[in-house]
Amino acid sequence: MSNNRQDDLSFHMRIPADKCFTKNVLLSLDGICDHFCFTEHSRDRIKKALETALNNSIEIVYQKESGLFELQFSIYKNKMMITVEDYPLNSEGISDSIDSNSDDIKNILSSVKDLTDGMSFVNKKGRISCYSMSFDINYIEN
Repeated sequence: MSNNRQDDLSFHMRIPADKCFTKNVLLSLDGICDHFCFTEHSRDRIKKALETALNNSIEIVYQKESGLFELQFSIYKNKMMITVEDYPLNSEGISDSIDSNSDDIKNILSSVKDLTDGMSFVNKKGRISCYSMSFDINYIEN
């Protein structure tokens, strides 16, 4: 696919904050990468960053609690943006009470930042974390 593409993508998914569901996210990411003909290097870097971010959050925050990840994948021209929000759950649904500190989450995800071309955090009420990762994309030339 050429760098002068005319298409873009916005894809949303919500999954339980559980390691067995991260495979679904990575499978969806593979489909996106295949559709847009990302190079293997771009694909591997994005997958590693996303998998590391989700797994680190699960290991630190969701060992004893339930939660949801809400993911938004966006592609425009030569950029991919992945936004991740995570919510704690209680028996009635999404919980307003959060025990985690946003600085703790930033520290947990610091290793992910080096895998991206940009990472930003947003404080949102009712979320354990909300962050966006951006990636410059290389495409396979046909």
